[in-house]
Amino acid sequence: MSTPRTLTLPDGVHPATLETDRGDFATLQARPDIGTPLGTVLLVPGWTGSKEDFTPLVDHLARYGWIAVAVDQRGQFETPGPDDPAAYSLAELGADVVAMSKALGGYSQLVGHSFGGLVAREAVLTDPSVFSTITLLCSGPGAFSDEMKLKGLQMLAYGLENLPIEQVYDIKLEHDREALRYVVPSDDVAAFLRKRFTGNTPAGLAAVTRRLLDSEDRTEKLAATGVRAQVVYGESDDGWPPAVQDDMAERLGVKAQVVPDAAHSPAIEQPAATARLLVDFFHRQ
Repeated sequence: MSTPRTLTLPDGVHPATLETDRGDFATLQARPDIGTPLGTVLLVPGWTGSKEDFTPLVDHLARYGWIAVAVDQRGQFETPGPDDPAAYSLAELGADVVAMSKALGGYSQLVGHSFGGLVAREAVLTDPSVFSTITLLCSGPGAFSDEMKLKGLQMLAYGLENLPIEQVYDIKLEHDREALRYVVPSDDVAAFLRKRFTGNTPAGLAAVTRRLLDSEDRTEKLAATGVRAQVVYGESDDGWPPAVQDDMAERLGVKAQVVPDAAHSPAIEQPAATARLLVDFFHRQ
């Protein structure tokens, strides 16, 4: 999850519904003002996140000449989802992203943030032909290994399966406020964060949480697809350890790119620098 700094959309960034053969998905989109678009960038958010995690990045990418489309995944915020936990396997979520890319004309530059990176990887493994590149942004090769993270995620998944989602959010918020890096958001952003979390389909969010506990490392399989890959993370990323992301990048045959003055949300914290890394990668042969 990323915390927006403002809820005001930049000029040219607008909400739109993306229709696919696997359902409709809520998006934020932007197109370049002039010239023929260079292609499409498809941005997939992570656990407890949403399309709003990419708002400033969508704007920057459009300024570079790209159509940028950030999505809510199934069951996430403004995209409805079923109550069946089986509908939130990586295979199902990855197939959704394949359908999104096809609906956008195929050959998307795919960017997955955090848990969205695991989904993006699954999408490429499902059908590499509809993606030009994949960028794993502050993501990892599989489930978390840190015992404290695992314990917290297990408790959250249990809560989502047994308590009202509003009560789970209150418990999570109380825990988050005790963190050293917690920054008190403005009243409107705080209201948005609550609305976003409680807007998730509880069964879906619980299932996605469990994917962070049990996802397999499939890095070598991703490398074997031949789809060009990039690994990017903030220099103070507190998700997957930098050493883990560096190792994943090495196994993909690349060197990880680090965004200065950023942590786990470079698209919010340093959108200009993140956009520059992305477009340089897109243009590289």
